[in-house]
Amino acid sequence: MRIIVPMLAALALAGCGGGSPTNLTANDAVNAEPLNAADEVAADNTAEVNYSAAVLAQNDAQRGATFIRALQDAPLPCDHVDSSTRIADQDGVPTWRVTCKGGTNYMIGIPKNGVAKIISRTDR
Repeated sequence: MRIIVPMLAALALAGCGGGSPTNLTANDAVNAEPLNAADEVAADNTAEVNYSAAVLAQNDAQRGATFIRALQDAPLPCDHVDSSTRIADQDGVPTWRVTCKGGTNYMIGIPKNGVAKIISRTDR
């Protein structure tokens, strides 16, 4: 059974002196009971995020910011995304043609795991 440690709450109560012992230590907080069953279930919830679906749900401005971040992480030059157009999926991955300020083009695919696949496109 997983025990949630309310460390910050225990330390906060120790400082206010209202009803709680003032000599509460970190070890006391470690031995605390779970807050409640709902918190325990939430802590055990390890559902994966589907980044493809998240990007598909974004509006154009949000998607542009996502593409800028992916390009900066690459690191590839792009100061501003002028446009992005959804194209046919590549190997089942949602893909966009992204045009940066100055005309540089990229193909960016965002798979479920969120690791962008970027291809420079100088021919289109």
